[in-house]
Amino acid sequence: MEALNIKIGGVEAKPVQDIQKRLSLMIWGSAGCGKTLLASTAPGKKLWLLFDPNGADTLNISPERDNCTVVDFSKQACNIVAQGCIDNPFGIEQYLKDGTFDTVVLDSATTLLDLCLKFAVLNTKNASVEVPTMAGYSRRNSYLKQVLQNLIRITNKYNKHIIIIGHEDNGQMDELGNIIKQTVMIGGSSNTAVCINLSEIWYMAVVTGKRKLFFEPFGIKSPMKTRMIDTSKCKNIEWQYTPENGGKGIKDWFELWQNAQGKITL
Repeated sequence: MEALNIKIGGVEAKPVQDIQKRLSLMIWGSAGCGKTLLASTAPGKKLWLLFDPNGADTLNISPERDNCTVVDFSKQACNIVAQGCIDNPFGIEQYLKDGTFDTVVLDSATTLLDLCLKFAVLNTKNASVEVPTMAGYSRRNSYLKQVLQNLIRITNKYNKHIIIIGHEDNGQMDELGNIIKQTVMIGGSSNTAVCINLSEIWYMAVVTGKRKLFFEPFGIKSPMKTRMIDTSKCKNIEWQYTPENGGKGIKDWFELWQNAQGKITL
């Protein structure tokens, strides 16, 4: 197609088909269901920002382990949060700019939330970890939102993939003690504000001994959404990948979508 030669706000206008696709994905679910293994199947070289203690154990058995470079923040003091709240979060920009990495994985937003609370308490008058106060919780949520949005923004700037891993919360209960809603544990308004900026949100669970991925809300579980997968034909799948035998994963599905004219069916 002939070049448009149009700039608006200093940004060159492009035909829609020339806009490069990338993944901005959150995978959430209960502990131990395979979220880390799934994230390890993302495209290319992966920069793994690890906040979960012992989170690298799964990577050691992944067929993609040689493509994963881990920065272990799990032993760092809570002031590491401040480095994620700057325009160049954790100093990763140069490694995205020079093409060292294709995907950034944050593992996990839920453990990072705990660090944000500790950091918030240090910076909130009359707050403690035992009694954070409303101001402390508000600051915690603000810190987490800043870190996640900075990572989404900077990976988008260099057209790199971003995967955020999260755990499910304990659920919202009615007056009879029944769980009526269960969502990702990333703190207050961060849930909505961050999810708006992601194109893919998948829920993962082990159901009757099988790993399953869900692409749209069901029952008490939300949020889920996808621009990549045709949920009229594929609302969920059984993920049959194993470390021993491999199988289809995120990079395969992304390539399929990249080459498709629309949404794909898995």
